[in-house]
Amino acid sequence: MFPSKFTRYILWDVIKLFGLSLTAMTSLISLVFVGQQLIASDLSYLSVAKLMPYLFLMGLQYSVPPTILFSVCCVYGRISADNEIVALKSGGISPMCIFRPAVILGFLLSVPSVWINDMAVSWAKPTIEHVILRSLEEIIYKGLSSKKAYNSEKGFAIHVQEVKDRWLIKPNIWMQSDNQLTTIIAERAKISIDPEKDKMIIELVDSLIVLVDGNGQKESRIPGSEPFEMPLNLANKNGTSSVRPAHYSIGQIPAELARENGLNDRRREKLATRQAIALASGRYVSLNDDASRKIADEMAETDNRLARLKTEPMRRWSQGFSCLAFVWIGVPMAVLIRSADYWWTFGVCFVPILLIYYPIFGLTLEFSKDGTWPASTLWLSNITLILIGTWQMRKVIRT
Repeated sequence: MFPSKFTRYILWDVIKLFGLSLTAMTSLISLVFVGQQLIASDLSYLSVAKLMPYLFLMGLQYSVPPTILFSVCCVYGRISADNEIVALKSGGISPMCIFRPAVILGFLLSVPSVWINDMAVSWAKPTIEHVILRSLEEIIYKGLSSKKAYNSEKGFAIHVQEVKDRWLIKPNIWMQSDNQLTTIIAERAKISIDPEKDKMIIELVDSLIVLVDGNGQKESRIPGSEPFEMPLNLANKNGTSSVRPAHYSIGQIPAELARENGLNDRRREKLATRQAIALASGRYVSLNDDASRKIADEMAETDNRLARLKTEPMRRWSQGFSCLAFVWIGVPMAVLIRSADYWWTFGVCFVPILLIYYPIFGLTLEFSKDGTWPASTLWLSNITLILIGTWQMRKVIRT
């Protein structure tokens, strides 16, 4: 009866501490995200309030693994400092009896953690970006009113003389897209957002539009009022796109992989046909002309995208199961440290994770994204912690 009651007591302590710590840490991380959104996007407090559920979910993906590590370090460090592990051994009971509840809890937390990682990047993050796009009118006017200028990372910029009753006085607007520079000079302009079409509409009054591309320069002078439309994502400060590989859920990735592979197959067939015709006709210069190089560049770009798509599921699964790896190394280390000081025990246990887990994970992630290493190498960080934890567990049992 003693082991059963003792393990239930330990498990309940871990769960209580985990719940309290998770709430505090996730709230703190969410506030950091709130500050980032306020600074980076110039959002109002009301707009940020709308984003709080999504920011909380994003904070949750970072807080779960270190929180479960903190919880097991606190509980097992305390019982070890109180010589309860020694008492168990003297009664002929293996320490594995009290390790097992924490390991099972770590495994049970890993499964929802995978789901949290998946939802955070495929649902919460795109939704945040979508809300920011819908708030662009407010963001742009705020920047123009205070700084007389607004710039995005995608080649969109506005400079004005002043802002009066939502009208931009003497605006100069620049847009760079598809090797074309558009410059707009107007007497007045007003900005509005069409959420149904994902368009930003600029109402121009007495404007001059100058287009510069590879074919030269074209000017159009438009008297009176004339609307000008542009995509919302072009004006977004962060220049984000909703079709990045990270924005697909684990369930959507196989279909996207099949689509990208199909595109590359058709490109290979097209390139092979061009080369066969060039060889048959003796026009060897066509083997490496502009059209062939363009097809090759598109294939290389798609291969890079395929590597990133293959990386995403493994990244989310390995990050989710880091909960189990953290518990596996945290429990025996806390027992060996034998300190009732919560923060000291957690700090010492976090050192190998900081020095081993995150560098290995970062390295494998970078090489997996560019296709140099297979996506399965993302599990190396978890496997390394489990091997170290296994060695520590054997040490605890034999000591």
